[in-house]
Amino acid sequence: MAIGRRQFIGCVGSIPFVGAMAAFAEEKPLLRMGVLTDTHVGETKASCRRVKQACRLFRNHGVDMIVNVGDVADYHYPSGYKAYRETVNEVYAKIAVSDRPEELFVYAAHDFFKYKNSSRKDWQRHATAAFADMQRLIGASNGPYAQGLIKGFPYVVLPQTMTEGLDLARCERMIADAAAANPGKPVFVFAHVPPANTTRTGRGHPEKTKMFSRYPQVVNISGHTHGSLSDERAIWQGAFTSVNAGCLQNWGDGRDGIVGSNVQRINNYGALIVDVYASRIVFRRFDVRDSEEYHAENPWVVPWPHDPATAPYALERRNRNMPKPAFATDASLKLSPLKTGGVLLTVPAAVGEPRPFAYRVRLERRAANGKWLLHARRDFFGDAWQRKSERPEKYEMEFADAYFCDGGRYRFRVSPVNFIGKEGKCVSLEYGVPAPAAAPAVWESSDPMKDCPFLFGLAGNVPVPRNGDFYEMDGRDARLVFPKGVWKGAKGAKFRFVADIHTVQEHLPAWTLVLRNPKPLKNATGRVSTPFGDSGMLRYVFEFEKLASDHDYYLLVREGCAGKIRFGRIRIERVSAVN
Repeated sequence: MAIGRRQFIGCVGSIPFVGAMAAFAEEKPLLRMGVLTDTHVGETKASCRRVKQACRLFRNHGVDMIVNVGDVADYHYPSGYKAYRETVNEVYAKIAVSDRPEELFVYAAHDFFKYKNSSRKDWQRHATAAFADMQRLIGASNGPYAQGLIKGFPYVVLPQTMTEGLDLARCERMIADAAAANPGKPVFVFAHVPPANTTRTGRGHPEKTKMFSRYPQVVNISGHTHGSLSDERAIWQGAFTSVNAGCLQNWGDGRDGIVGSNVQRINNYGALIVDVYASRIVFRRFDVRDSEEYHAENPWVVPWPHDPATAPYALERRNRNMPKPAFATDASLKLSPLKTGGVLLTVPAAVGEPRPFAYRVRLERRAANGKWLLHARRDFFGDAWQRKSERPEKYEMEFADAYFCDGGRYRFRVSPVNFIGKEGKCVSLEYGVPAPAAAPAVWESSDPMKDCPFLFGLAGNVPVPRNGDFYEMDGRDARLVFPKGVWKGAKGAKFRFVADIHTVQEHLPAWTLVLRNPKPLKNATGRVSTPFGDSGMLRYVFEFEKLASDHDYYLLVREGCAGKIRFGRIRIERVSAVN
């Protein structure tokens, strides 16, 4: 059945996209690609299990090309690259070499790390040799910079680089040449790090955004940020099109927009199949464990040629059309006392569709004038990334006594949140707490900005400038250094860190907080994200056990843009000791 562009855009002009694919059921794609990324294989064949599952998916769907978008191995593992090649060959063992799909690889930082014990500072000296060694071991046909045609469609491959930066002029020449030689066709640009301010959390390479914006034919496919292919933020359209392929490892930390909580990593099994037609590009998302398609009723359909004015995944259009998740009308919260002090908050799961990407938990304190003031915020992941059989009926979250150190009247407010941060209707519960008996403090300050140096970087003594009540951050990492001896304790000793922090951040990404030991560099806690915008003074509580008796921690503020930060009261408690 023939269908015109105007009719086609009418099919996909709203989200969700339901039923429109029936109009194209008999049409065969001109090109079919399988895309996987961030496989992070180890040194053994067993670590290639998800790669094998992805390749079986690609074989069964008859892809013309397989693209690994970078971080093939967790580190530069020669045995891992050989195992990867053996794994792919086993999947395609019964298919003649001439009939197998073409393979492309993006070269990224993890495939350089530990080559001859290299670190970031050795990039200029060893990266070229590390990537050449990877190419030889894995049997790749392309090098770090590459371009070519597959079934008449152009592609460009760009590497991830570290200290010396991308050869931007070379990148642009390849893209410009591909676009000029193939007018009207998409130019597929495979690069590990996404262009900044496009997909998912917005993290990425700003110069790529500028460059790609000059070429509306660009369809960028990236990795690096990890995440679920259920995440609707993984596709973005503006002057060009950008898609993030998720990962075949794990995801989930403070950089995913979960504020105030030390979240656990989530295993991930997603891979893309990309079907290219004359009038559209269809991105289909699969679970490699059993080849089940995520949201089969709603693949990402990009009309072609690209028109920013009508692109269905343009930010404003997507935000306008994305529905909000909801609790059941009779949903309620529950509080239970904890034997260790504090309370356990029980939150019912939302109902129906769409499923929540996250739940936003606000702890509010009632002031003397009767107004409720935001006191703490702790988000947690919802179940949008899970299949129906995996979804829980409820969630539980502990709040230690340290959150309620002044007693008084509190209120919990919980909202289900969609991928772009829009909240459904909240449920709430008030809580009258007696003044708790806090654990003994090993150190406490009501003015840490006076008592603790706040310094740029992971080492050195350059102070962060202060402007009135706030420090002025310029985008660099910074560390708050505590007096010597406050973390004294044997391996396994348990500490609680309580801090009141006010952040003002006008641009994403937001800062993350982590307690870190400097030598060797070892985090005591996971990344905890701060909220975007003006947070007001919020309470953060970290609990952890020492990994070694000689570890001594500073508070690292990292990974964000310019902004302001103020430290209020800080308290370090010794929760338990090891005999």
